[in-house]
Amino acid sequence: MKKEKVSILTNLENKLNYQFKNLELFKEALTHPSFYNKAEKDRLINNQRLEFLGDSVLELIVSEYIYQKLSSFSEGELTKIKSIIVSGPTLAKWANHISLGKYIVLGKGEDLTGGRNKLSILSDCFEALLGAIYLDGGLKKTKLFILSFIKDEIELITKHNYIEDYKTLLQEISQKKMKCLPKYILIKEKGPDHKKIFCIEVKLKEKSYGTGFGESKKEAEQNAAHSALKKIKTI
Repeated sequence: MKKEKVSILTNLENKLNYQFKNLELFKEALTHPSFYNKAEKDRLINNQRLEFLGDSVLELIVSEYIYQKLSSFSEGELTKIKSIIVSGPTLAKWANHISLGKYIVLGKGEDLTGGRNKLSILSDCFEALLGAIYLDGGLKKTKLFILSFIKDEIELITKHNYIEDYKTLLQEISQKKMKCLPKYILIKEKGPDHKKIFCIEVKLKEKSYGTGFGESKKEAEQNAAHSALKKIKTI
C-alpha cells in the first residue's frame, strides 16, 4: 500500500478515533460500487455488504440506547425517534461531520457528477463504515464511535419535538428503503360540515401501507403516515 494512501486513511482514523487492524476492511467500507479497476476491467469489492451489516448494527445500538435513556417515552415515540436517527439525512449529516465524502473511492463518472456530496452515497458509506468497525473491533468499539452522534441527535429531536411529524419521517424512510415518495389519497369523508371526519390512505409504489382518520385532512395524513411507518420498518 502506498504511503500516501496510508496517510489518507490515517487522517480518517483520527477523525473516527478508531484505528483499524484490518486495513482491507477499512478500504472496502470506503469503496463505492461505481469504482472499478480499469486495468483489470473488473469491479472490485465494494461497500454494499458492509452497508447492509452497518444498517443492522446501527438499529441495534440506537434501539438499545433510546430504550434505556428515554424511559418515559412510549413504544410509538421510540419508533419515531429511531426512524429519524437512522434516516438518510441524519446519516449524511454525520458523514459530513467527519468529512467522509472526500475519502470515498468513487468511479470517475460518479465523482464528476458530485457523488461525494450525494445524500445516498454519504449515508450508505457511513453505514458501511459502522459495519467495518463492528467486524474489526466489535460492538463495544462501534458504540464508542457512534454514541456521541446519537446523543446529540436525540437532544435535537426532543428539543424541537420532531417526533410528531410522521409524514416527514415516512418520506425519509420510504426514499431510503423503497426509493419512492408516499402518495396520500382521500378515501372518504363523513359527518356534518362543522365536524367532518376524513379517511386518508397512503400508498408506496401503488401499494397501500395504511389508513388514517382525522378531523382534518392534515391530521388524517399524519395518522396514515404513522400507520405506514409501523409497517415499513419490517421491510
